[in-house]
Amino acid sequence: MMHPSPTFRFLDFCAGIGAGHAAAVKLGGECVGYSEIDPKAKRTYRMLHDLETLWEPLLDLGDLTKMDPKEVPDFDVMLGGFPCQTFSIVGRREGFKDPRGQIIFALSDILAAKKPNYFLLENVKGLMSHNKGETLRQILIELRSAGYKVTWKLVSSVDFGVPQMRERVYFVGIREDLVADDFEFEFPEKVKRTKHLRSYLKSKDPKFAVSNEGYAYLEKYLNNKYNKESGVTVEDLKKLPNFTVIDTRQSDLRVFKKICPTLRSGRHGLLYVKDGELRKLSGLEGLALQGFGAPYQKRIYNVTESDLLHQAGNAFTVDVVLSLLENLFEQVERPAACA
Repeated sequence: MMHPSPTFRFLDFCAGIGAGHAAAVKLGGECVGYSEIDPKAKRTYRMLHDLETLWEPLLDLGDLTKMDPKEVPDFDVMLGGFPCQTFSIVGRREGFKDPRGQIIFALSDILAAKKPNYFLLENVKGLMSHNKGETLRQILIELRSAGYKVTWKLVSSVDFGVPQMRERVYFVGIREDLVADDFEFEFPEKVKRTKHLRSYLKSKDPKFAVSNEGYAYLEKYLNNKYNKESGVTVEDLKKLPNFTVIDTRQSDLRVFKKICPTLRSGRHGLLYVKDGELRKLSGLEGLALQGFGAPYQKRIYNVTESDLLHQAGNAFTVDVVLSLLENLFEQVERPAACA
């Protein structure tokens, strides 16, 4: 819902299901539009943020690579993620054969044209080593050429109190005229205590309990060439402490105590132990582990478990974005929100 007296306005790019949106509105922000090309994610976005109740529909900007930057509404903060799979070392004019590789340039063009006060962008950990670091260097050159001081850091959701080992690169940009030449954004310190998984894994629906067929599959998995030497059995897994998470990867099995491994869009093989039985991670639990609490979860209807887990795996963690924005606003005096 829109804040009655917004202190800043934001645009949500590569929005997914809107974790950035959820964080920004908690700080009094108002969303003036969003950009997402996945129709299933867009439908979930509209549900989570209760957009159907608005008097005026929120502006759907569609594919950001096809936007005229001058036609984009005025805004104060850019939020978004962008893919890095297709970057080339040869720069803006060549090498970006996959359209996804154009996204960072489209974002940079919008920054240069609209001059919002700040941006907060996210990418995967692999960005740091992509093309031996040249991709990261080119991104920083691109963003800084738009007129911004840019600081970046690899952070994990667990550093912000969420029990998920989700490492992501975050870029924080501040328009150059808003700060002194020697200003350097400082990322927040790690929290001292992480919330317990029981706060997130609350499903009581029996359909998520592993069935006899599921146990038969798991037994076969444990006996494959990657896992059989461990000697681990299904009964061994059932005896693990409550809320131990079991990651049935494509090859080896991994066990995590008191923490969840990274939620990923393409892999849903996460189980956990509860009262002597194994349970599958539900879509709503995936949302919870990305910071979408009960009020958001209650808005979801007619979304498949597979789609919801996929969308959660593609999302930011709300708590991370919230903390970064809070820290940014504490360090930099905010100009008045755009009209």
